[in-house]
Amino acid sequence: MSNRFTECFEEAKDEESAAECIHCLRKHGEAVMFSQDKGRIILGRESWDKTVSGEMERISGLLGINSLEKYKEMDEKYNLTMY
Repeated sequence: MSNRFTECFEEAKDEESAAECIHCLRKHGEAVMFSQDKGRIILGRESWDKTVSGEMERISGLLGINSLEKYKEMDEKYNLTMY
């Protein structure tokens, strides 16, 4: 799998661009989900590739996602699970 998905993180500076980042990640075939254990959104690849963990923490922060309820709220607002 290509690492081109990392380009998705480059423009994420605020809530709206963080939502676009999630859309971009999904377009690249990345699995994006909420982790109760971590209290943030994660990429499926984080189970073996920790290099994206910091970026996903940042994206979660920009979106204010720290609970499943907040994830659902942001999904409703930005259609994060559209893909």
